[in-house]
Amino acid sequence: MKLHPNNIQSIIQALKKIFLDGAYADDVVRNLLQSNPKWGSRDRRFIASSIYSIVRWWKRYVFIADTTKKDSDCFEKVLSAYLKETYGDGLLTPLPVELNEEIFASRIKAATADRAVQASIPDWMDALGVKELGKELWERELHFSNLEADVFIRVNTLKHTSAEIIKQLNAEGIEATQFGPYPETLKLAERKPLQRLHSYLNGGYEIQDSGSQVIAHYLKPSPNAFVIDACAGAGGKTLHLSALMGNKGKIVSMDIEAFKLKELERRAERAGTTIIQTKVIREGVITSLKNKADYLLLDVPCSGIGVLRRNPDDKWKLSAERIQELTQIQQQILQEYSSMVKPGGVLVYATCSILPIENDNQIEQFLKSNTGFQLEKKQTIYPSEGGDGYFMARLIKK
Repeated sequence: MKLHPNNIQSIIQALKKIFLDGAYADDVVRNLLQSNPKWGSRDRRFIASSIYSIVRWWKRYVFIADTTKKDSDCFEKVLSAYLKETYGDGLLTPLPVELNEEIFASRIKAATADRAVQASIPDWMDALGVKELGKELWERELHFSNLEADVFIRVNTLKHTSAEIIKQLNAEGIEATQFGPYPETLKLAERKPLQRLHSYLNGGYEIQDSGSQVIAHYLKPSPNAFVIDACAGAGGKTLHLSALMGNKGKIVSMDIEAFKLKELERRAERAGTTIIQTKVIREGVITSLKNKADYLLLDVPCSGIGVLRRNPDDKWKLSAERIQELTQIQQQILQEYSSMVKPGGVLVYATCSILPIENDNQIEQFLKSNTGFQLEKKQTIYPSEGGDGYFMARLIKK
């Protein structure tokens, strides 16, 4: 492989934006590729793959390169370590920084002695994972959390069957198969862009992880019910709920950020659903809906530790202090928003975390002070099961 200086500098600048300026890798890569339309497909794949791989394995490559972010040539050294390990003698041009062969080999070997280095996670996260899950389970999930995420889609059953979408995708050069317990969940054989395909633009499906799709089934709303999705965001689960309800009834999708709800409205139009009403959460909104909901979904803000393989740069943006803040927010949402459930109604609490501190512990704390609710069932989906990691608990209001 021949390395062009422009490509090397582009990767280095991208890494600096991610690790020094706090930018998100997806945004950086997208902007970089859009601003260089003359790059060929080979260069684009090489640059994107290099950036994402280094972000995922940042701590390990920093260790192997024997550097820190304080070093003026830190990013050059890290990129050199990645390229040397990945391509070896296949490189036809010099590395940004030449690495001593003997020291390089010894650092790779030494990296295996430290779990946090080898798995490339912060020390505090490693300690928390062991404390929360135990050493054996944590190490298993770390392995799967560092694999590249598969692509799953959810068939929009308001428009198509899974068999119809599989046939359409095959005609568009995409291989898809059914995955897991629900027929609308499809897994793609390989990662390919979907947003410009006819099957996607016509609202035939949404890109949604398999674990995420379980949550709407956990709520299991009946047609003609009144449903509130109180932390809706851009609405992936809202759209799934609408499909499960056969587009009958009413869904109020709420969020504190109006721009996310605008995206939900756009997606709802493409999906062909007409029962969704969006509402920005302002003072008095929760109170006005007291005892109204047949079903309430609380997909609360969380650490995202269950989806690290999909968002690897979150490892470097999270902190132990932030997780403590999130647990307080989660409990506050549970305590306040649960008032919207009517007697006999259903509440599902969900996160994309696998840590009990954000999951089981939150439900236990809530039930101690809310005896009018009872736990029907709960479930943790782990990354080792094939998709991302999620937790969900189904509560009934007496």
